[in-house]
Amino acid sequence: MQQVEDIYEHNGEQAVLLLHSFTSNAKEMKHLAHILFEAGYTVYAPNLAGHGAAPERLFASSMDQIWQGAKQAFEHLVDDGYKQIAVIGQSLGGVLGMRLANRYMTCNALALLSSPVLERPIAGLEKRVEFYSQRYLQNNGATEEELENFLNEHFPRPAEKMIALQQFIVGSQREMSELKQPLFLAKGMLDEVVFHESIDLIASAAQSDRIVKISYEKSGHLITLGKEREKIAQDLIDFLANRKR
Repeated sequence: MQQVEDIYEHNGEQAVLLLHSFTSNAKEMKHLAHILFEAGYTVYAPNLAGHGAAPERLFASSMDQIWQGAKQAFEHLVDDGYKQIAVIGQSLGGVLGMRLANRYMTCNALALLSSPVLERPIAGLEKRVEFYSQRYLQNNGATEEELENFLNEHFPRPAEKMIALQQFIVGSQREMSELKQPLFLAKGMLDEVVFHESIDLIASAAQSDRIVKISYEKSGHLITLGKEREKIAQDLIDFLANRKR
């Protein structure tokens, strides 16, 4: 499995930056990006730093590099001349989106899908990295012995990076009350409670004049890949079309 390609398709003066979740890649946003493109939007779904490639790339990346990459992605759209940019972020992508929305006046709408701001166990975050590694190696034909040797060599991971990720997420609580853009909030009702509570907390803290909050009853954490992916795509199109109302 080679490096997953970024998605960047031009179609109109309004751009949408789509940011995927931790340990995922741009493919997580591919279906949504296609539907938004067909609806007349330019779409850009980059791979976050260290993502979409071999696990060693993820191990080597820092939370600061991920954040810097998200800023560069937004600035890339600005440099390409887009003056109306919406950000749609899923999970960690939404955490990054909050910070982007508070730093760039060009961001005129924000959608947060299953985005956390509350603390979760470090062990759970490491499990995500381990699963990512296992899936990558299996997709590349690794034998059971090779898989076991790799996991034994690289896990457990140094706690510092997981702590930095956790601090970045929890630190984003300071961003909530600064949000003023039209805001779309989504939670999958089959997801963990901590994500439901995070979305509710963001809704109560934001200063946005227009907040749309939708619960997806048949969805888990990654709503863009779940049973209701068509529904959330249409809900997002409606939200973007009416963002100024």
